[in-house]
Amino acid sequence: MPRASDILILLTYITIAAVAAIGFEFFGLMPTLNAWMMGAIVFIVAGMAHSASARGQERRALETEIHELKAANLALAEEFEAAQSRIDEIADELRAESVERDNALVQEVKVLEDLVRRVGPADQQMHGDAAIAASTAHTDIDTVREALAANRVDLYLQPVVTLPQRRTAFYESYTRLRDATGRILTPAAFMAAAEEAGLMAEVDNLLLFRCVQIVRRLTGQDRKVAIFCNVSLNSLSDETFFPEFLDFIRQNKDLSGSLIFEISQQAFEERDAIAARNMARMADFGFRFSIDQINHVDLDLTEMERAGVRFAKIAGRRLLDAIDDYESIAGYEAGAIATEDMAGLFGRHGIELIVEKLEDEATVVEVLEMDVAYGQGHLFGEPRPVRDDVLEPTRGTDSNIIQMSA
Repeated sequence: MPRASDILILLTYITIAAVAAIGFEFFGLMPTLNAWMMGAIVFIVAGMAHSASARGQERRALETEIHELKAANLALAEEFEAAQSRIDEIADELRAESVERDNALVQEVKVLEDLVRRVGPADQQMHGDAAIAASTAHTDIDTVREALAANRVDLYLQPVVTLPQRRTAFYESYTRLRDATGRILTPAAFMAAAEEAGLMAEVDNLLLFRCVQIVRRLTGQDRKVAIFCNVSLNSLSDETFFPEFLDFIRQNKDLSGSLIFEISQQAFEERDAIAARNMARMADFGFRFSIDQINHVDLDLTEMERAGVRFAKIAGRRLLDAIDDYESIAGYEAGAIATEDMAGLFGRHGIELIVEKLEDEATVVEVLEMDVAYGQGHLFGEPRPVRDDVLEPTRGTDSNIIQMSA
């Protein structure tokens, strides 16, 4: 259906042709037939002129569209070049990250090599009175030293769960050594021997190395789980070992939210100025501390808060008994501190209370009345070894990092 403007134009041309024909006839310029033929010619000429004008406009519109298409094509080409440039930048960044990871792996391997060199032969590590004092445990010390030198160090993890939901919030790490036959050495046996031989720094560093590997794997899977990593007072006070220890955690300070260093209550209370200063330096990098093996509740919570302690672990039954003890020590009357206020007492100093050694449901019921946020114990999961493939930087993607074998 023609547009209204086209109909008006057509009517205008017909009107012009008719006026021309009537004019030719009226003024006697030509006979009637010839006049109307001339009017038809005028109509045809006007139509051709209009058609030529319309085609010109269409040609100009088409040229404009072609120009716009060329401009759009040029812009698209520029965007493609920009995208290609960004892809090249991302590829360069990935290559740089790969090189950085390789360098980190090389550095970690150097740490292990250095630890093996430190272990050394027994005769170089013991002499004089120290050798005589350790004579009764000489076999254990040699076993520990040989296990460290052979890198037969396993990492075990035990879950720390939220209460009452019982969802895993943290893991606590434990070191286990194996002798040449594959027998697992009990912590009581090898810890005493390692301290006797002055090897606790090596044990701590190997444990830290394993924890960093696990945390790297977890963060690579976007899993927000922190690990408690034990560190001895000897390591914190060792001015030869600690600078290397500090350098290692400085290189991994991005994991400060995922690594929590744990020391015993006795070690915290007996720490010297050197250990206190070194803890402060670790706290400066954002790392937090946990106090475990709490034997009494006469705690200086203000000092703990100042030292960067953010978690305190106490056995469930001991915590129940400790409420009355704390009231006595702090000068409160019996019953002045409600059971549910104990966690709040720690919380006011920025310290989360974790009840450990929960072995049965009856104890859990009593602990829930304390409004404690976290629990730990065999009831929620025993310490289990980390799968070997998780400790391999180029292997393993399963998020289940703990071996399920007993």
